Amino acid sequence: MRLALEGVREPAPPSGGPLPGGDPPPGGDGHSGRRASYRVGEAARLAGVSAASVRTWEREGLVGTTRSASGYRQFSEDDLVRLRRIAYLRRVEKLNLAGIRRVLAAEGHTVQRRPARREIALGPRLRRLRRDRGLTLERAAAATGLSPSFLSEVERDQSGASMATLHRLLAHYGTTFAVLLQGQGGRVASLKRAGRGRAVRNHGVLVEHLADGSARMEPQLFTVEPGAGSEGSYAHEGEEFMYVLEGVFEVVLNEHERYVLGVGDSLYYPSSVAHSWRNPGREATRLIWVNTPPTF
Repeated sequence: MRLALEGVREPAPPSGGPLPGGDPPPGGDGHSGRRASYRVGEAARLAGVSAASVRTWEREGLVGTTRSASGYRQFSEDDLVRLRRIAYLRRVEKLNLAGIRRVLAAEGHTVQRRPARREIALGPRLRRLRRDRGLTLERAAAATGLSPSFLSEVERDQSGASMATLHRLLAHYGTTFAVLLQGQGGRVASLKRAGRGRAVRNHGVLVEHLADGSARMEPQLFTVEPGAGSEGSYAHEGEEFMYVLEGVFEVVLNEHERYVLGVGDSLYYPSSVAHSWRNPGREATRLIWVNTPPTF
């Protein structure tokens, strides 16, 4: 069954000619959706999205690909239909990745999830921090401007907390995000293999810790969904640096100094000024973010 997608044009017939690396030319006989083959850039163009979005959706298991003999991603006609459907759910229905995953599964599509072993449950760690300090839910909630019921839901992972809220909690507990995520150290160097960093996900923001142990820097990889952000301003000791890998990112300092960063842009500022941030774009943003000393 074909999907009629609003505002999405049918792809133009692919041009002939071999793909670089000796791969077969794109196209097919019109009877098998698996015969055509498109590279990630061409698939993104035909689906009306960015190549970064396609890679993100692939990482999240929303769309599958094959690999050519030379290692290039290959997308079929069926994959293009799936990409257009995802783009429609994102742009028109305004669904996040979790919502898109549920819709695709309900429609009978195969949706795979990458192993989530690197994502940790944040709630139990926050509860342990509170209890280690001898604080009741009521006292901790009152000190951080939260309701006891909401804090209880956060500790049971039944509700997410914004990054600004997490900062208030951690500051009250006298610790940092780095300490919350770090594993066991002991070696001179701290090595993190790709995709193996400890991470937490809250309100459309995935934060992956890139170094364990005692350090003067707190390097993290942020993935921020469209419209997601800090949901408020916060300030703390230190300085911070960010470098945008994919997408667009907005930072506001002292409520009025606004910066919009694109791919390859970087920003350095004192953490002591009130700062808020968000992804104002239509695709997920990925950036390297470094705090020093580790005070967030």
